[in-house]
Amino acid sequence: MRMVTHSWLEERACNGRSCKVLGWYPGDGDVVYLDDRMDLENNIFHTSVALHELVHWLQGRQGAVLENCEQSIAAEREAYNIQSQFLVEYGTYYPVGSVVPMLRCEEPDAQQKG
Repeated sequence: MRMVTHSWLEERACNGRSCKVLGWYPGDGDVVYLDDRMDLENNIFHTSVALHELVHWLQGRQGAVLENCEQSIAAEREAYNIQSQFLVEYGTYYPVGSVVPMLRCEEPDAQQKG
């Protein structure tokens, strides 16, 4: 894990746009990047963000191939599910992954029309 500035994360994980990203695994390599403002030792939510990104790292190490939208959404669902279970088990309920039910893949026809 490497602690980096929030602006560094925004530049790489959010294509330079302002966003609420706290952690990022780029999909290859052995480094998970975390916002250096996080307190991993004293904030259970921050710890859960690190866990979420480590799940993505493990998915990659286990050979997960995220070649399409469906595979990427499945990987995200798994990471949020584990993060949520961790929070319930070791902390308190904190809603994470609220965006997951809204994630959709474009239909092939829609991609061709664009």
